[in-house]
Amino acid sequence: MSAITHVGFLGLGNMGAAMAMRLIQPESKVHVFDLNPAAVAQLVEAGAIAHTSPRSVADSADVVMACLPSIDACEAAIFGPEGVAAGKAVHTYVEMSTIGPTAVSSIAKRLADNRIVTIDAPVSGGPSAARAGTLSIMVAGSSDDIARAMPWLGHIAKTLHKIGDRPGQAQAMKLVNNIMLAANMAVASEALAMGAKAGLDADAMIDVIKSSTGQSAAADILARFAIPAAFDFGAHISIVAKDVELAIAEARALDVPVPVLDQARSLWHAALEQGRGGDDFTSIIKLVEARSNVLVRGAPRPTGAKAS
Repeated sequence: MSAITHVGFLGLGNMGAAMAMRLIQPESKVHVFDLNPAAVAQLVEAGAIAHTSPRSVADSADVVMACLPSIDACEAAIFGPEGVAAGKAVHTYVEMSTIGPTAVSSIAKRLADNRIVTIDAPVSGGPSAARAGTLSIMVAGSSDDIARAMPWLGHIAKTLHKIGDRPGQAQAMKLVNNIMLAANMAVASEALAMGAKAGLDADAMIDVIKSSTGQSAAADILARFAIPAAFDFGAHISIVAKDVELAIAEARALDVPVPVLDQARSLWHAALEQGRGGDDFTSIIKLVEARSNVLVRGAPRPTGAKAS
């Protein structure tokens, strides 16, 4: 990429802002849009170019990436009156939001009518990995299209998994990953609450789990962010609850029974009903603690320390 290239980014939340920041390179101009002026200002200070609409971004950048919170937000950003689909420069749209295979397949078909190709590219790893450029990205689309986006994806990810040639396939893989985490977070919270109420020390439980068959990503996340009472992973409960609902809808469409996931859903849904949607998703253990009348806490993090 010796010549100056132009890339756009829509959605500057916890994940999007971190990814867009990594795209700011000497050989590229990064064009950004978000409804939150403060989020845009942070990127502009780092060297990005602010725009007033997704269409304005797509008028300036041939590749536009997006990390948005919902299907409705994606639809508005792409097909709204000032959406990406009407852009004059864009030829590749990279969907990094988690909105499910049905939605992305539909988006890809409609963008193709505007001669815009779609790369399905949801991410995993959380805000800290986004800041470090060590995300895992699941990609689906034609190999040629993906190759054209690789210079930018390479700034964001440590690992890229080619899932298939059809947009929507990477979304299916992302849901598989996320519902495993969501269900495991629920049962890990219940297990730790049971142990605490039986008189077990929280840190001792974590030490045993780390070297035993109960070890999981969910247990590790709770150990690093919930047990020390930090609750600062950086993902909201509402996002996990949304992914669970997407997965259940897709499972029903595929005629796959998911009774265990339905049970896990009830915990995430209860958190929403209690107004906790904006809380860090590691605080899901608080609902289990309240139901069990027990607190699962270990040693706090040292002052100034961050979860590794």
